[in-house]
Amino acid sequence: MKKVIYSLIFIVVLSLMTGCSKKDTILKNIEINENKCEIEKEADTHGGFLGDGDYFAKIKCPKIDYDNLSKKWKKLPLSKELKEIVEMEKCDDKDCKNIYERFSIPDIKIGYYYFINRQSDSEDKNDDTKLNEKSSWNFTLAILDKAKNIIYYYELDT
Repeated sequence: MKKVIYSLIFIVVLSLMTGCSKKDTILKNIEINENKCEIEKEADTHGGFLGDGDYFAKIKCPKIDYDNLSKKWKKLPLSKELKEIVEMEKCDDKDCKNIYERFSIPDIKIGYYYFINRQSDSEDKNDDTKLNEKSSWNFTLAILDKAKNIIYYYELDT
């Protein structure tokens, strides 16, 4: 347990020393090279002993070079596996909502998505074909609305 705590402290101190913000980390993870993006909204439910939860950020970018997007960005619509996950409802004491409803993500017709499978046994980190065969999910999904230059960034850890 001490090793975990020391590792977390080291990561926080290192990120403070390098000046790397959450926004910079997100953009690096999804291979967007635009430094004028700003996080407009975010929510984080991670907590507890195992750190299960999700993180969401709505990021507005004034300009994105669509011609030079990484090949890992795929055109919408989402794959069948990802669609099943984002449309799955999560319930609380009040009601049940899917990811689109929980974070006010519109129905994007023209855009791209970027997927990272963060499971330790994942062979191809950008392949979602066997995502729903696992007993847990640890992934990142970014949806890019080309019409509005908005990135909807989502991380799920179960």
